[in-house]
Amino acid sequence: MPDYSNPDTPLTGRRCDWQATIVRGPVRYGMNPSQECAGTCTPRPGATVGSLLAWIKSWYAEHNGIPVSDVTIMRYSLREK
Repeated sequence: MPDYSNPDTPLTGRRCDWQATIVRGPVRYGMNPSQECAGTCTPRPGATVGSLLAWIKSWYAEHNGIPVSDVTIMRYSLREK
């Protein structure tokens, strides 16, 4: 099974299902408001876990009108098909 905790792990499947817990703004000690997001994508040739996570951050930022620097992925899971 691939090591999806390593950002350099290549994505080799034709499709990838993902789920992520995302926090807006800086993460602080204690409770942080978060949002669960999920989707499916078709990885480009040469895509890695890190490039998929960067895409998720930019997608979330664009859809919520916030800077990418204000997006933190707290938890994620991936499944290739």
